[in-house]
Amino acid sequence: MKYTNLSNLPKAIERAVENDPYESNADISTTRLIAPPRIRVLQKRNWDLITEDVSDKIFSLLGQSVHHVIERAKTRKEISEKRLFYKDDKITNGWTLSGAFDLLNRDGHLIDFKVTSAWSALSALEKGKPEWENQLNVLDFLASKNPKELVNYKTEIKVKRLSVMAILRDWSKVRVMTSDKYPKKQVAMIPIRKWTYEEQESYVKERIKIHQNAEKVSELPMCTATERWRREDKFAVMKSGRKSAMRLLDTREEAMQYLASQNMTIGKGCDIVERKGEDVRCQHYCNVNEFCSHYMKTSF
Repeated sequence: MKYTNLSNLPKAIERAVENDPYESNADISTTRLIAPPRIRVLQKRNWDLITEDVSDKIFSLLGQSVHHVIERAKTRKEISEKRLFYKDDKITNGWTLSGAFDLLNRDGHLIDFKVTSAWSALSALEKGKPEWENQLNVLDFLASKNPKELVNYKTEIKVKRLSVMAILRDWSKVRVMTSDKYPKKQVAMIPIRKWTYEEQESYVKERIKIHQNAEKVSELPMCTATERWRREDKFAVMKSGRKSAMRLLDTREEAMQYLASQNMTIGKGCDIVERKGEDVRCQHYCNVNEFCSHYMKTSF
């Protein structure tokens, strides 16, 4: 991995990014387990060729800083920043799986702290967020396999519930006054569904298999639409003099029906504009897209 500093940020920030101490010492970590196999394998195969700019790692630095604060604030009754490992022939097929949780209190409440957007937290509260649910349940699985690592005052702490504490990096007090749904505070506690042990074991076993198989083939498995953060085509009903769409609909036919319901006619102060969809992650957030055949086909 090579870093650039196109924004000429202070050398201290550059060093902080370059000196990331993270090292899982395992065949696969929890974050990589839940990630698309295509991305992980492309990163592994092209690691020395990948280039990222320091400015794109600022939010990652903010997230790491929160972990330092939690480590400083924990009491003797809590366990924080604990990395766990597990390996067997049946579930992990010989691979070592690792994962680190942020905080586990004596009541069995496992909390993961995330610096994220207000929109992301709102979406998680309303519809759930599969990657957060997957991550915390894999950590819970690792906890169940490492009871001796979770002993506090001679008492084993068992995970009873899961949560994400979302710290909203772009929270706005003004938005609170203009939207009933917008988070009322700059933090949000988001409960995460705790799976049964059987569900956790099945998920880990299947994901390990998918990642192991991906390393053996030349044609990597395609990331799913969800993993690509796919944004489908939309048809915007536009009114003259207005910048934002009156409505966004899935088909032109639905847009035409909407115009008819409003007694509006194309060419008379309104129009329908097609907004092409895109794979948002591929186009803007994947650091191996230049090595990906799907991106090369769709980026022109």
